[in-house]
Amino acid sequence: MLVCLGSTNPVKLKAVKDALEEIGLGWEVKEVDVDSGVDRQPFCEETMAGARNRALKVMEDESCNLGVGIEGGICFIRNRLMAYAVVYVIGRDQRENFSFSPAFSLPNNLAKLVLEGRELGEATDILYGRRDSKKAEGAVGVLTGIIDRARLYKDSVILALYPFYSKGS
Repeated sequence: MLVCLGSTNPVKLKAVKDALEEIGLGWEVKEVDVDSGVDRQPFCEETMAGARNRALKVMEDESCNLGVGIEGGICFIRNRLMAYAVVYVIGRDQRENFSFSPAFSLPNNLAKLVLEGRELGEATDILYGRRDSKKAEGAVGVLTGIIDRARLYKDSVILALYPFYSKGS
């Protein structure tokens, strides 16, 4: 079984590989550089669209059995700017499933930079003196010091994949 990930971001690749390892599946993972078709910093519904677009685009490669798209986004909830991700999976048989990562609130100084037009990773790098944090611990890792971006995504990958491996689905 070949799982094609619509990204070359090492954090997303790690999340998918860690999820497959935890499930106990020996499926192969292939990274494919695709455009999400949404803004660099998706808001709310754009996040779902970006994840689905990534999964759809990788399925253009006929060797892929499953397409996986992971898109990080932000959305206002109860007057707080929240960051989260959507994981979207599409099978060769046209089945689709998705899940959401846990969401976390952004501190005001970080939210301000994002609302001024910066991507969350860029804003995190500027504010906390990091470089390419979106390819490492991410904003969540910088803020919590415990949960990094790959960990944030891993369970969501498992939840999005379950209809494709679970006998009970």
